[in-house]
Amino acid sequence: MRKTTEWSPKRILCEIHERGMTLEQLALRNGRNPSSFRNVWARPNSINEKIIADFVDIAPETLWPDRYPKTTTRIYDSAKWGALESQKSKAAPDRRAA
Repeated sequence: MRKTTEWSPKRILCEIHERGMTLEQLALRNGRNPSSFRNVWARPNSINEKIIADFVDIAPETLWPDRYPKTTTRIYDSAKWGALESQKSKAAPDRRAA
């Protein structure tokens, strides 16, 4: 594993080629569509990112630092973090029909 600070798409592709593989071969070897591998540079795809990262023995978080960490939920946990200001209001709710 190489110690680098920045991984550009060309650098990742060069590393794959140095190991004797192309993106198309890597996709076919893993049962994936080769065109989805070509789009990995522009569109996040965690499955393909993981396959590429495993092949070059580097964590996906290192190869694509702007795409990680991935959040699993966007629901606010009021039991853990407390109620929001809008939820603390003592005013009666507005129940008028539109």
